[in-house]
Amino acid sequence: MKLSIITINLNNKLGLIKTLQSIQQQTVQDFQHIVIDGDSTDGGKDIIASNTRINNWISEKDSGVYDAMNKGIKLATGEYLLFLNSGDTLYEAHTIEKIFTDLRLEDVIYGNLMIDDKESPYVYQFPKSLSFKFLFHNFLGHPSTFMKRRLFEDFGPYDLTYKIAADWAFMVKVIAKENVTTKHIEQTIAIFDMDGMSADPKNVPIMLEERKHFLQKTFPLFYEDYLDIQQTEHALERIKSSKGFKILRALGVKKFK
Repeated sequence: MKLSIITINLNNKLGLIKTLQSIQQQTVQDFQHIVIDGDSTDGGKDIIASNTRINNWISEKDSGVYDAMNKGIKLATGEYLLFLNSGDTLYEAHTIEKIFTDLRLEDVIYGNLMIDDKESPYVYQFPKSLSFKFLFHNFLGHPSTFMKRRLFEDFGPYDLTYKIAADWAFMVKVIAKENVTTKHIEQTIAIFDMDGMSADPKNVPIMLEERKHFLQKTFPLFYEDYLDIQQTEHALERIKSSKGFKILRALGVKKFK
């Protein structure tokens, strides 16, 4: 099988219904759908049990979202994995049909992601090629990223010591350290639900601390040097935006080194 879609849910009945409807509306249904539920008490478990489109499901307590994702990975049989958690939806009915021809060689294939900002939704355009600088500050969204299942076999499951940044840490490890192949496609894959854990502003300090810990552990020599480069870049940006620099440009100085 080419693709397994894994959905994580915990007491998000309305979001789960939205996600399941999105999957059922796909014009191509040749994929495995797995739902891992954390023993929900809001009726979501009954919806999962009665949904005949779901191929495999579990409902039991877990130690967090990444523990649940690891359970989903163990049940997956597809060559590629896509995490579409409760509340997230595929962008349109033809999404899977369009992407199937691209799921061939590369280890990580990523498209664009619509951010469901209630005030002003927008499509996040990911870069055509990835750099450490991009990964240092950003992430590849789960709902728009297809990863080969063998990556988790070769490099291990999500590290449960990270409560918020385990998916980011895994992606940085396999792309920046293990040098797996990547490909960007100009297709909007999914709509990201902003009510999730990673979008909660209260979790930002924890996420940043976890990222710092991972980088210091995985890239100990490079990490401090990169911070120094960042500070230099910020200083240059401040200089370029200063009044004195603008006067120099007006006098004919074209470049600043």
